[in-house]
Formats: sequence, C-alpha cells, structure tokens
Amino acid sequence: MKGLFQGICIGLLIVMGAAHADVGREEELDDAVRQFAAKVEAVWQQCLSRPDVHTTNDSDMCLSAMVRTSNEKVEVKYQEKLVKAQQMTESPDIFSSYEKVPVMLKASQVRWKEYVKSDCDGIYEESVAGTARSTNALLCEYKHALQRLRALDGWY
Repeated sequence: MKGLFQGICIGLLIVMGAAHADVGREEELDDAVRQFAAKVEAVWQQCLSRPDVHTTNDSDMCLSAMVRTSNEKVEVKYQEKLVKAQQMTESPDIFSSYEKVPVMLKASQVRWKEYVKSDCDGIYEESVAGTARSTNALLCEYKHALQRLRALDGWY
C-alpha cells in the first residue's frame, strides 16, 4: 500500500512538473511578444515626438513604420518555422506524420494575410469619414501581427 501511495505521489509530481513547464513556456512566449511590442512602440513614440510630425498623415507614417517592422518580424518567424517544418519531414523515421505540416503552415500564412486584409479593410471602410480611419486600420494590422507572432511562437 505504501509503495502504491509513493507511486501515485511521484506520478503526480511528474505530471504537475510537466504542466508547470508548459505554463512557463507559454509565459516566456507571451513575454517575448510583449518585449518586441515594447521596442517597436518605443520607436513609434520617438517618431511621433519628432518636430516634423504635425499632422495625422505624419503620425500615420510613424505608425506605418511600426506595422512594417511587425509584419517583417512575422515573415522572418514564419520562414524560420517553415524551414523547421521542412527539416522535420526529412526525418521520416522520427516525424513520419509531419509530411503535411509545411503545406498546412503555408496555407495558414496565406489565410492569415487574407483575414488581416479583410478585417482591417473592413475597419477602414466602416469607419466614419475622417483622418482616424487610416490610423484605426494600421492599428488593426499591428495587433494582428502581434497575434500572429504569438501563434507562430507557439508552434514548435
């Protein structure tokens, strides 16, 4: 009976340790995206504080740079994950069920881009006429880029 109880306790410790490791990994991934966002947003704020930035169009140029940086980061991360997925298919003895992953990853990237375009263009079209329309659309793209970064980070 004592051995059974010890076995159960050890099993629970192993399971809880693995669960805690997953939580720790999730927190690390979230923190990495937050750190990236803080860096690009700091550059955005510096741009906004320049003496030549006066109009909404000027500030949208600063925001466009932030969106471009974020989208470039997504593309780099996507390419890294695609290379890893392709490498996994080259070891069929270990990863025999991974042969479709590169195709699925490519499709998900295409669908993500389509979704962002649809969602953010919709925000632009539905916004009342005015200077804030483009700002809202750019912020939409930026938020989606951060979400995609996190999603790509979560993929091994």
